[in-house]
Amino acid sequence: MNPPFYGTHWMDHIRHAWGFVKDGGRLVAVLPVGASIAETPKHLAFRRWAERVNGGRAWGMFTDLPPESFAECGTRINTVILSLRK
Repeated sequence: MNPPFYGTHWMDHIRHAWGFVKDGGRLVAVLPVGASIAETPKHLAFRRWAERVNGGRAWGMFTDLPPESFAECGTRINTVILSLRK
């Protein structure tokens, strides 16, 4: 999935989408790089939630993409891939 990057709306989209993932399923999302490195209370709480729903596994949840991976499409924001397994 590719939720909106505006503010932290992507967090709400990820949590909502998680409710549709069946046991044994996987959620994969393109997110702004701040999802994996930002230190705001909201970002830290999101990462704690993601680790918890991912079976307590934090390692490998985020994969960095090359800088400006989507520049050709007009998006110059750095991104990561979030992968969660239910």
